[in-house]
Amino acid sequence: MNISEAKQVRIVDFLAQLGHHAQYVKSEQHWYLSPLREERTPSFKVNDRLNEWYDFGEATGGDLVELGKYLCRTESVSEALAYIERHATGASLPRVRVPVTPPRPIESDMKGLVIVPLRHHALLSYLHSRRIDADIGRMFCREVHYELRQRSYFALAFGNISGGYEVRNPYYKGCIKSKDISVIQQSHGEVQKRVCVFEGFMDFLSYLTLKQAGDDTVCIDAPCDYLVMNSVSNLKKTLAHLQGYSSIHCYLDNDLAGQKTAETIAGMYGGRVSDEAGRYTEYKDLNDYLRGKIR
Repeated sequence: MNISEAKQVRIVDFLAQLGHHAQYVKSEQHWYLSPLREERTPSFKVNDRLNEWYDFGEATGGDLVELGKYLCRTESVSEALAYIERHATGASLPRVRVPVTPPRPIESDMKGLVIVPLRHHALLSYLHSRRIDADIGRMFCREVHYELRQRSYFALAFGNISGGYEVRNPYYKGCIKSKDISVIQQSHGEVQKRVCVFEGFMDFLSYLTLKQAGDDTVCIDAPCDYLVMNSVSNLKKTLAHLQGYSSIHCYLDNDLAGQKTAETIAGMYGGRVSDEAGRYTEYKDLNDYLRGKIR
């Protein structure tokens, strides 16, 4: 078995052959008790559509070959492939269709990218619909214009530490250039003792809007830096950046992924971590709290 053949094996069925079955399934996300260690609540997720796994307890993931390496406790790809073949051969496992050419991300077809200060009334109206203060939006977001398939578009652009941008409008959510975390310092060049962690930039903007309005149910009355993950897939980068802070306040989503991410951060940094999602427990996230949208 080679790497290409191994990647075609459906991870969900491979785990079943090893005696591991999902404890919880939502859409195409299968949640397991981790096969990599002992645990009581599921923190191992398989995206069945992408045929990829992620272990929130270990803050790592990948394809079936990477999983094979972890299960074998080896860095040898050949040993992992032999392990996968040994358990997959003869099991009549369904195969995941792998296209000959991976689909191109839509961002690769964007042309004529132009980044300008945020001023378009439609984007400001979009922020208003999310109850985000316009001045806060202008301070932290920019405006991107681009062409896609001979049509012109524009969207909010929120920068990250690699020079990329998280891009969003009411109809599209994506990333231009490199995917990475975003870090906003309270004082330029000076690291605070506290940091607030958010999954997405709308939650960050919501927090600042709430803080400006004097909300003390959710907000912390102390100087803080801010870290926006921009995706839970950036968990490793997030963990590395958080090591310099003595107090870490997690404002993550009130769902299983948010809970597991907060638990992973707490697992590494212990008593330095506060899971602040309990401040808005009736809401999915901070923006829903800001809008009064109870789940």
